[in-house]
Amino acid sequence: AHAVGLLLLPFVRDMIRGPTPLHLIEKPTPGTGATLLAEVLAIPSLGHAAVPIPETTSEDEWRKRITSLLITSPRMVVFDNITRRLLSPSLCTALTSTIWEDRLLGRSQTVQVKNRCAWVATGNNPTMSNEVARRTISIRLDARLDQPWARTEFQHPDLPGWATENRSALVWACCTLIQSWDAGGRLSLGHDVEAMGGFEEWRRIIGGILANAGIPGFLAN
Repeated sequence: AHAVGLLLLPFVRDMIRGPTPLHLIEKPTPGTGATLLAEVLAIPSLGHAAVPIPETTSEDEWRKRITSLLITSPRMVVFDNITRRLLSPSLCTALTSTIWEDRLLGRSQTVQVKNRCAWVATGNNPTMSNEVARRTISIRLDARLDQPWARTEFQHPDLPGWATENRSALVWACCTLIQSWDAGGRLSLGHDVEAMGGFEEWRRIIGGILANAGIPGFLAN
């Protein structure tokens, strides 16, 4: 459910006035396909794979990296292969803000930029602070193999290539799910679906589209 939600998010981001959470694609073993999934989910909306960005080593670097990224108005930001514990206050602020403010590197000028991107991270059993965790939803992958990178039996061996070739059909499918939810009265979620403080608009819209499409599991993990 969260993977499909991430696929849909860029198409409805302008409908969501508030922030959106970090989508953490996590797995127990290297080579399971977290980076591949992040790349493919970006192709329908971006027209190309999202560029993976390595994690930073200090809080000051986190702040600078976020500023330099948001200045370019990205549709999707992917922090790839997280190995250190995620506990960045700057990342926490970015995940709950619609406007980002910071001083430009090497200058006394302060810049304000809109924060409208989808936030994604990948990692092998990553750990994080409580503040980051409450701003995060999980997309858990488990191939249940010791060497998942050695698998060969795939329906689409070149998944990015398939997604690129079939981009128009994928865009059509995403828009159909969104329009179905809209035409059906914008279905609201019941009280049985977990709340997520600070992300109410995202929960209502993405959760409503998934519920209308009959895709279970939203915020269930």
